Amino acid sequence: MGTKACILVVDDEAAMRNLIADYLRKDGHTVDLADGVKAAMGHLEAKRYDILILDKNMPGLDGLGEEGGMDLIRHVRTNLIPSEVIMMTGFATIDTAVEAVRMGAFDYLLKPFSLRELKTKINRLLEYRSFFDRDMAIQIYKAIQAEILGLVERRSRLTDEEIDRSLMALNEQIDRFFKLLKDLELSLLVQREALAGIAGYAEQLRDHLDESDPFRSLLDEVCRYSNRRI
Repeated sequence: MGTKACILVVDDEAAMRNLIADYLRKDGHTVDLADGVKAAMGHLEAKRYDILILDKNMPGLDGLGEEGGMDLIRHVRTNLIPSEVIMMTGFATIDTAVEAVRMGAFDYLLKPFSLRELKTKINRLLEYRSFFDRDMAIQIYKAIQAEILGLVERRSRLTDEEIDRSLMALNEQIDRFFKLLKDLELSLLVQREALAGIAGYAEQLRDHLDESDPFRSLLDEVCRYSNRRI
């Protein structure tokens, strides 16, 4: 079934919370629900989550306004909570997505969205978290997203729907780029494991040779060379 996550869904609309939760649980994820900012903060104090799915447009921390999702993402970043955020927004404009990404969200969803689209974004995040240097992979993705959205923010003559389709196509290109990076990481890991094996065997063989044996200096060099590249 692949990698599964512990997810917190935060939305003041019960129907949306339950729809997302049912879908993600059927996909094998562990899901908790919160109906607002304060409830979400309580969950975050008690438990560690891989992913937070936040509604941007809900009452804020003080119970007022419509930026509760932004209050939560500020709380996550300020308190160094190691969860990645996917932000949902009910207002179909790219500008709100730009703001969320600049605040540190990994990705965003424009309502109405399909559950399959949500699954794609979760799988993308989990794939990047599987990198050997997952923080590097995620930060590169966020930086690319921010640059692209920054350009989109200065758009002209395109509808939000056209822009969203273009961004989805760009994300597919980014995914292919990261797949190549992952393949490179795997090949480097295999190389490191092979060198470690060579170094280990060389050390064992060297230890069974006399100090005067002419092959001992060669094995010393093999050990140094292999260990230097592990």
